[in-house]
Amino acid sequence: MYQTHETVGNANSEITHGGSDRDFSRPGNDYASRWRLTDETITQYEVAVGASFQPDFKTFLRCMNGTDIPAIDVRGSSAEPPRFAPGFYSYPGDLELIKERIESASTDKVQLAATLEESGFHLPDDAKLIPICGHRYLVCCPILDSSPVLSVWDASDAIVDGRFLLKYFEREVLSERSML
Repeated sequence: MYQTHETVGNANSEITHGGSDRDFSRPGNDYASRWRLTDETITQYEVAVGASFQPDFKTFLRCMNGTDIPAIDVRGSSAEPPRFAPGFYSYPGDLELIKERIESASTDKVQLAATLEESGFHLPDDAKLIPICGHRYLVCCPILDSSPVLSVWDASDAIVDGRFLLKYFEREVLSERSML
């Protein structure tokens, strides 16, 4: 349910969805970033996935809510064909995929917690894993004051990919290495 308003003969357009706006005519606006979420929409997102987000993730969602351009996953040397999927998931557009990923990551939470414990990370019992990008998940839990990022392929193949969302984002998206 996108509402698009375009000016004929002008590249400027505005997309409104979920209580947030993105105006392409504003200087510095990033075409690859989806609309930003308002506090009200962030609350709706929390309710939809049954989690309370940490302040750093809320700040992230206020600035960037997913990406428009699909990311390519070449699967290394597996001989599988490349796949395209959302780079960063967005609400509400990717809500069904987000819910599927949440369910997938929590199918064997006891094993997942044991796997992460081996690397020195304690996954709280009441933690909710919220997917942000591919197989990367934020740990959302009331007792945490930041959002650790986990890489979870399955319950026995999981690592802490970043102790803080900002550090993960800086390394994976903003570093020179990620621009190659």
